[in-house]
Amino acid sequence: MFREIVFCVLVFCGVQISEAAVTGWTAPGVIATTDGSFTILAENAIAEGSAVGTSLFTATATADNAVGPYILVDDAGGKGTIDGGTGVVSLATGQTLDFETAPTLIFGVKATDGTDNGVGTATITLTISDVNEAPAYVEAQFTACVEDNSGADTLVGTYTATDPDAGDSITYSIATGDTNSEFAYGTDGQLKVAPSKTLDKSATPTYTLVLHATDDDAAPLIGTATVTLSVESTCSGAEAIGAMFASVLLSAIFSCLI
Repeated sequence: MFREIVFCVLVFCGVQISEAAVTGWTAPGVIATTDGSFTILAENAIAEGSAVGTSLFTATATADNAVGPYILVDDAGGKGTIDGGTGVVSLATGQTLDFETAPTLIFGVKATDGTDNGVGTATITLTISDVNEAPAYVEAQFTACVEDNSGADTLVGTYTATDPDAGDSITYSIATGDTNSEFAYGTDGQLKVAPSKTLDKSATPTYTLVLHATDDDAAPLIGTATVTLSVESTCSGAEAIGAMFASVLLSAIFSCLI
């Protein structure tokens, strides 16, 4: 009440009063007004996949007096957390950055004049940069059965991967397990018996084929899957069930070894 009385008396006497306030922002970029916006461009973008706790940007306000606590009034859907004393905004626990899902994030930071509680709000648009990501198969382990004496072009199965990065092309190959080049793995993801080849159960009853899906980035990344293939007299009925069990067991053993 005393402050309000003094204020009224000074105004009555013609004294000019200037309310303390946040006057602008100097970081992450210059905002010359109490409330305003700034976009963090590509050169200062934060890479997708950054670890929890990574500093995203620092908000710094100017005021007539010392700046009081900084508060996130918009945390970009829970992505950010702020240090009230320093204005550092970091990636919150349990959150991730994904360029393909959200190439930009918008935060709102409020600052307070520590003496008279004048406030200002900065709206910050943060740019997320794209990082090459490896292709991925739906599963890491597959099982298959092919009948004995199956010849060229017999389909084992179709095993395709997807690449999170739009526009990337995928090349498929058999990394290990095809010692005698008995299989072909095409651009369509189809794994077949190779030309001029016939599978012989007595010679090789089981194959463990490690498949690779490689993207076409300048620094290529590889996705991996394993196909455990049983060659059987028939791939139906009880024998097929037995073959499936054996394939699963072999896959589990292989997983423990790699």
